[in-house]
Amino acid sequence: LLLYKKGNTKKSSSDSSEENEGEKDPESIVLEKLNGAKTGASLLPELNLADFEKDDESNGHVAFVTAASNLRAIAYGIVPADAMETRRVAGRIVPAMITTTALVSSLSCLELVKVLKGLPLKLHRNAFVNLALPFFAFTAPLPAEEIAGVNGKTHTIWDRIVIKGSSKSPVESMTLRKFLSKVQKKASCGDEFEIANLSFGPFMIYANFLHSHDDELLDTPLIDIVKDAIISGDDGEDEMFSGDDANKDESVNNMTDEQMAALKKLKEKRFIDFSVMVESQETGEEFELPPIRLMNSEK
Repeated sequence: LLLYKKGNTKKSSSDSSEENEGEKDPESIVLEKLNGAKTGASLLPELNLADFEKDDESNGHVAFVTAASNLRAIAYGIVPADAMETRRVAGRIVPAMITTTALVSSLSCLELVKVLKGLPLKLHRNAFVNLALPFFAFTAPLPAEEIAGVNGKTHTIWDRIVIKGSSKSPVESMTLRKFLSKVQKKASCGDEFEIANLSFGPFMIYANFLHSHDDELLDTPLIDIVKDAIISGDDGEDEMFSGDDANKDESVNNMTDEQMAALKKLKEKRFIDFSVMVESQETGEEFELPPIRLMNSEK
């Protein structure tokens, strides 16, 4: 549709009725165009239904599906298929699959509307369907499992402790010592708890029995420690925290494609999630905190 902006002075020599369209409301113009298209469509010849036949070479059905699917495959980096593969796949498609997909999508959208409206959990539903039987069953979802935390508190897998930088301590230069201090304060751990370990994915960034007196590590920016951990890969903790520039340079030169991709992803992410365990200094019992999310101030 060609939409005219209000105040448009462009006129058509073939239709004098459009001379005043520049003064009309844009919504009225659109409705007029739609009505005109509706009238014109009624004059077109009716379309004929065609049943898909994969074994008839003369109808061009398989050739069309192959060409259309390969265009999409190329656009999304999928390996294109030949006509024989298209014919094989088309012969195994279950027609009910489309109906099931539509039903599941609709049910998911209904639950999303409930989330957006902030409805309580008891009004949400899990759905179990089998259109072949047919069978429909709906159950109320269970609340997220509570995980024991410090001082009798609990949290779920959906909770996060968010750490942000400040003008005095921006994220890029926030040291490990400062980060650990912020975590203890945010988690309300107090002096009776200390951070036992800090992990980023598979990498152990900090452990109190190894690094509690390592001033060099504690005064290093946390972002730099994470980058060193990614670069070191599977070289081990000793090399990762050794501070040996020669080993670090060698690791940089020998980085794999996966490591380079991980560093690029780290730079582009709006936040970094860490796993933290705290330990009671009185009993030695360990508790897991909710994931610690460090926000990237540049994003």
